[in-house]
Amino acid sequence: MTTYNKNKVASAVLAAMGTLATSQLLAADAETSAEPAIEVIEVTGIRGSLSRSMDVKRSAEGVVDSISSEDIGKFPDTNLAESLQRITGVSIDRSGGEGQSITVRGFGPQFNTVLVNGRQIASESDTRGFSFDTIAAELVSSLDVYKTSSATMQSGGIGSTININTARPFAINGFKAVGSVKGIYDENSEETTPQFSGLISNTFLDDSFGVLLGVSHQERKTRLNQAQIDGWLENVGIPNPKTASGEDYTGNTFSARNYDHKVTFEERKRTNANLVLQYAPTDNLVITADALYSDFDVETNATSYGHWFTAPNVTGVDGGSPIVDANGTVVDMYQEVGLATDFHAKKFDRITDSQSFGLNADWDVNDNLNMSFDYSHSEASREANNGRGNQLSLIGYANRVRFQVNDNILPNASMFESANPNIYSGQQELDGTAYDPSVTPAGVQDYLSTDNSRAHVMLRRGWEVEDELDQLRWDNTWLADGDNGFSAARFGLMYSTETKSLNRWDNEGQGLHCAYCGYPDSPTISPESQYIFDAGSDFLSGVSGSGQMPTSWLAHDGEANFAFLEQYYASTHNDSISFDALLRDKSYSVQEDIFAAYFEVDFVGEIADMVISSTAGVRYETTDTDVKGRDKPISQLNILDKTEMLPAYGTVAAISQANSYDAILPSFTVKLEITDDLIARLAASKTMTRPTLNSMSPITVINTTRPGGDLTSSQGNPALKPFSSENLDLSLEWYYGEVSYVSAGYFRKNVENFIVNTQEDLTFTLSDGSLLTDPSTGDDTNNPDSNDGVAHFNNTRPNNGESAIVDGWELAIQHGFGDSGFGVMANATLVSSNAELEPANISQVFALTGLSDSVNLVAFYESGPIQTRLAWNWRDSFVQSLTQTNGDGPTIVESYAQLDLSGSYAFTDNFAVFFEGVNLTEEYVHKRGRFENQLLSVEDSGRRFAVGLRGSF
Repeated sequence: MTTYNKNKVASAVLAAMGTLATSQLLAADAETSAEPAIEVIEVTGIRGSLSRSMDVKRSAEGVVDSISSEDIGKFPDTNLAESLQRITGVSIDRSGGEGQSITVRGFGPQFNTVLVNGRQIASESDTRGFSFDTIAAELVSSLDVYKTSSATMQSGGIGSTININTARPFAINGFKAVGSVKGIYDENSEETTPQFSGLISNTFLDDSFGVLLGVSHQERKTRLNQAQIDGWLENVGIPNPKTASGEDYTGNTFSARNYDHKVTFEERKRTNANLVLQYAPTDNLVITADALYSDFDVETNATSYGHWFTAPNVTGVDGGSPIVDANGTVVDMYQEVGLATDFHAKKFDRITDSQSFGLNADWDVNDNLNMSFDYSHSEASREANNGRGNQLSLIGYANRVRFQVNDNILPNASMFESANPNIYSGQQELDGTAYDPSVTPAGVQDYLSTDNSRAHVMLRRGWEVEDELDQLRWDNTWLADGDNGFSAARFGLMYSTETKSLNRWDNEGQGLHCAYCGYPDSPTISPESQYIFDAGSDFLSGVSGSGQMPTSWLAHDGEANFAFLEQYYASTHNDSISFDALLRDKSYSVQEDIFAAYFEVDFVGEIADMVISSTAGVRYETTDTDVKGRDKPISQLNILDKTEMLPAYGTVAAISQANSYDAILPSFTVKLEITDDLIARLAASKTMTRPTLNSMSPITVINTTRPGGDLTSSQGNPALKPFSSENLDLSLEWYYGEVSYVSAGYFRKNVENFIVNTQEDLTFTLSDGSLLTDPSTGDDTNNPDSNDGVAHFNNTRPNNGESAIVDGWELAIQHGFGDSGFGVMANATLVSSNAELEPANISQVFALTGLSDSVNLVAFYESGPIQTRLAWNWRDSFVQSLTQTNGDGPTIVESYAQLDLSGSYAFTDNFAVFFEGVNLTEEYVHKRGRFENQLLSVEDSGRRFAVGLRGSF
């Protein structure tokens, strides 16, 4: 490739790697100077990628790690998050077996600011977390992870600031065209799907004008084998629990909300496009216009069967008491009354769209001053998709089930024993308990018979998300003359405004979803819409306890069932209903305006013949938020059947609340070059992370309304203040070879004002001044009466107040074995905190999430036309959330390790074949509650293989 000599200012900017906004934008643009060209041979492949990444780390003022493409359009991993997990301190969460979000040094997605070419972009997420699966790796030239802060960096990243750099035509300089096509085979689904990408770039008019276009399209058909419990309920009225030895138990009890087995089929389609135009009208001015487009859709169809438990109706299998273990977990229980066995047709569609546009002018005003003007606009959306963001069609029947937790990961639900003794007609005995035909429909003898199922709950639900963001920056770099130690100064302003709206769509408001909740005798579900689903004999076969579960169950077409019930209702009621989701008065928007100003200076000198450089700066930011919403307060609870109550709502009310705060964020770094190859660093800073947008929701959401007191709700808090952190980093790095180095670093973060979800008892006052009552608590638990008690909701609400210290070690080695072609990478992150979870303490309202140790091992070989890489990643168990979907305790992810393999063979200078293998040992993700036997979910996404052809010209 051909590059150009850089002028005095551009060289200084490139040297100051601690500056994110300026250096990242100018690094590529500065290559447009019209000075005489110098021919440079660029090393590509694995070693070239590692060498460039090492140079970024070495040149930086603070602690920075980087991943560089192996060639234009060729990133080390096919997913950006999966590449990031190779960096010390970075761990990932997966969705459908693919990396989606990251945790850095124990701080989850919301604590990491993600920029694209130095700019914040809108996101379809209802939090502040960035979804890395929305951008194709083929369009990315490098990823830079800034673990220490500087005044030039946009705030928000207590964990880190990550900059995604896409390709630029002036950086490529000249003509370049690359393309690839591959087939992806998913072992679970046994489907092969295509992916193709292409990038073309060229410069014209004596290299003063450049155009780059990149396009990527991927399709994947996946199958996820799953078992799940939506939550473990704490102290919700398990009657007379006893220990295995028959003694009364008086401690805390934890009972399963439900138990489901599920297979989810996903169709993932991602289309990305990137267009960049660059123009240098003079030697000292570069204008860049770029656009990035992403369309990422995940359409799901899931089939499952499950059992819903109601704690007060639980007994022992012989009519006695439920059995609990030493921790209070109910490990053996039986339920007949109020027990629902359902067969589910579910959808969890994620239909997203985003686009961003930017215009940048980079001007070398003179030999000392560089100015950069940057404007960007971005939009992102996620569709409610007629409630298919969380759609559910249920058929089933009332039933009897024995639920047992043992030493296996998977519990046992004994409904499905041979000859199916739990469901039959006639007055018989089962373990001393009489069959009750009023509870279990008469005539049900075969749980796989399509004649026995009845209609139940029909839900269309989903949140529509719309995000719009505008950002304007003015950045300056001043290069000093003379040898007085002061070398450069940077200063600038930033203004951004973002509005994120979340609109709730559902069909619950008029009770339409429960038109047939009580398993009525009519209608009989059409046999044509039902079928027997065979999950296969190897369904979750690698998980202990899988032999206890059936691998076949009754399934149905959810959309056909929606249409059938609408038609049946119209024919029997002389009326019509529609299960379509409606826009509800449970919607809100958050507008956030941020103004920032910063100033930063560099100093360079010598101490005992050692070069020492330092950067000191301060950033000031003020934030104004305006939260608006529409909410309908709950006005009544109506009993539908033994398993469900329907909330009714009153008159809609508008809500509006404003908030503002400011922050002063100082930063200081010192870099000591002990020798040419040995570097020591110190960095201290103050950073902040703003509260998530969904945590500022002004509305009250009713989550659970089950008979027997199982009532839950949640609220946001528009008055939340940001987290703040005081940070210290120390590191020592030895660069002893072309691609070889060893580093060790210590970090410490003292974080204040943590936002925690607190639980509180919530009652609702009605328009007449009385309190909302629970009709399932009086003398007649099937109907309202005068003795009904007040409805007490377990309400979740975020508040500020907690603090924590996080510290840890990051150790890394990268070594190339001379000219042999072999090399290794290994790193480990060890992290701890004084705010870790105590599982047995149910009153604990705060613990750090995402905190875990991690290890990466990578071995590679590159010689001539051959490249291979074997990568192993391990992450220790961690607390993912302090809440559960429908439970009271935390969500803990057990330790996970994954082995990946990739390689290529270049059979000409222009063409290469390649292969990829992901999750070779077929690991599964296991989540649990407080204790090891409290299953929450197991997900097996299977192995993936790909073979493809790549061309480069």
